[in-house]
Amino acid sequence: MATVSSKTLLAEISQQVLFQKIGDICATVTGVISPKNLLEISLRKIMELFGAKRGSIFILNANGKNLTLKIAEGMKLSEQKKIVKRLGEGIVGRVAELKKPIVVDDISQDSRFENYRSRSGYSTSSFICAPLLIKDKLIGVINIADKVSGGRFDKDELQLLDFLSTQIALNYRRVQLYQKFKKVVKESKTLKNQLGKSSKEASALRSEIIKKEKLATIGKLAGGIAHEFNNPLDGVLRYTNLCLEQSQDNEVLHGYLVEIKQGLNRMASIVKSLLSCSRSPGATLRKINPNLAIRQAIQGLEADLYHKNIDLEVSLQEGLPSLMDFGLEQIASNLLRNAIDAVENKGKIYLNSQLIDGIFVLRVSDNGCGMTQDMLQKIFEPFFTTKDIEKGCGLGLTVVDEIVKSYHGEIKIDSSLKKGTTFSVFIPLN
Repeated sequence: MATVSSKTLLAEISQQVLFQKIGDICATVTGVISPKNLLEISLRKIMELFGAKRGSIFILNANGKNLTLKIAEGMKLSEQKKIVKRLGEGIVGRVAELKKPIVVDDISQDSRFENYRSRSGYSTSSFICAPLLIKDKLIGVINIADKVSGGRFDKDELQLLDFLSTQIALNYRRVQLYQKFKKVVKESKTLKNQLGKSSKEASALRSEIIKKEKLATIGKLAGGIAHEFNNPLDGVLRYTNLCLEQSQDNEVLHGYLVEIKQGLNRMASIVKSLLSCSRSPGATLRKINPNLAIRQAIQGLEADLYHKNIDLEVSLQEGLPSLMDFGLEQIASNLLRNAIDAVENKGKIYLNSQLIDGIFVLRVSDNGCGMTQDMLQKIFEPFFTTKDIEKGCGLGLTVVDEIVKSYHGEIKIDSSLKKGTTFSVFIPLN
């Protein structure tokens, strides 16, 4: 079979086109997405430049002893699987071990490879093979075979492949480093997010600790004064009620006594709130129907609703299961009292209960003054209040929050200034 000179192909390409193709191969790194993608494109372009229909690239393993086939063209997929060469083994292994390129004119007549048996499928016996080097460090090996023309490779083509193999090695390392850089950036962002999350969690934990410390202080205070305060307070209330019964005929005196009783009731309520804040609900077997607790809370505030001429719309789902009584009535009472204080005369309050996917839901909505975002951030803090001093001491919602936590539930608030507020309490049945 007549052979075609390898120089014929290069001679047919103008110097300008040749430089353009070489520059294109050197710039392959631009736009590639992975090291494998780089090797695929580089091998394809080099095979096109040399007019070859078969080629492969092996990459040195981390152990520095074996080379694994990464990319192959013109080879059956069944042949590509798990091809590994040891240093010094075969042509690829020999080139890797010597770190020098070789050109083979005819493998069957080359004394360097007397014992070499080529794989099936090669159409010619000539090929060129070059190491992928960065300075003296081996990255891999590239092998080009089977010219479309049927001709043989020569030293000029070997020299060109040797130059291009160095560029491939540099590009391969650049892509590897870029991939590593992206991974580090991603890990850095993840770490930053985790640190930010940890910072938020730490801040929330600090706030919770401060709150618990406040509650502990309140507990000590309440425990210390409860006995000394409640006993005389009960006596004063009892005698005030007796005086009220005896003062029916004296309208002015009766009015003064009513005011005194309201003040005393407020004092008793504050002590009760102090004690509620400082005590976690103990284990109890007592259960209560949620709707019954809500109705009891409403009954206790009927006078306030009447005096402010507030329209209370109640919708309670029937057949609700009973819950452990950790303070459901207090939850409803405090939320309802807050709503009453928030609305003006002739305001409107909506109260409803329902069961949704195994969760008891209590909602109390009003069309009152509403709250700012800053207020919402502090609403559950002990002694924080948006009310005038004569209307509250800022413990009602703290009590609600502690009771809901004892149920492993949660509270959500939706509020807009001058438009109203909705408190939603979610308590899981289990």
